[in-house]
Amino acid sequence: MRDPIYHYRLTDYDTSILPTPFLALMEDSVTGPETWVPRTGLSIGHPGWGLVYHLVLARLDPDRFNLVVETGTNLGSTSMVIARAIRDSGRDGRLQTIEIDADTLAQAKERMALAGLEAIVEFHEGNSLEVLPAVVGDEAQIPIVFLDGNHWHDHVVREFEIVHPHLAADAIVVFDNTYLIAEGREDPRVNGALRTIVHLFGGNLINLPFCSWYTPGISLWQAQPFADMSAPAEGSFTPET
Repeated sequence: MRDPIYHYRLTDYDTSILPTPFLALMEDSVTGPETWVPRTGLSIGHPGWGLVYHLVLARLDPDRFNLVVETGTNLGSTSMVIARAIRDSGRDGRLQTIEIDADTLAQAKERMALAGLEAIVEFHEGNSLEVLPAVVGDEAQIPIVFLDGNHWHDHVVREFEIVHPHLAADAIVVFDNTYLIAEGREDPRVNGALRTIVHLFGGNLINLPFCSWYTPGISLWQAQPFADMSAPAEGSFTPET
């Protein structure tokens, strides 16, 4: 296993830029994992929160209901960012988030209420592989998913397999902790899962390596940028020679 890397989650910054005042309060004077973990949990931190906030804002459809799915609620910090984006967008939507640990989930619910965002979020307790099928239901146009629960290779791939049939054609799936941490015969974790997902499902990846913390990196997967990529653009264009 490669050595831990913590310094890509920033601490010395103006917390007023965070999407929610509650997070700004929790981030005040944090210096490292020993101070931020008790406050905001195993969350992506800054600048990851801003990234997710604006991704959700930019991807919510103004003309339909938007189901946003998250695995790995933890203490609800990133959930809070997603919920705030849904509220700020003024669009119809709801976050469905899954956490396996009952005590952690209870804390997340309390924090969401303190942030005034509980009406936008539905919490689910359990193993994401067991809960996800009911969460996605018969939805066929999910715009954005954040997979950040169990980070073992097979689990990440299976989560993706469950949500994949329910994604909009141009949906974005966000993965945390994408740094290549494994060595030798170790489980390849999220980094390996992304390689498997692209091999099995195609699509495109953007990796942002200097974001989040141990392990760092956030990746965005998208099958295609436009709903219909099967035909060439209409009209003709002849470049000048």
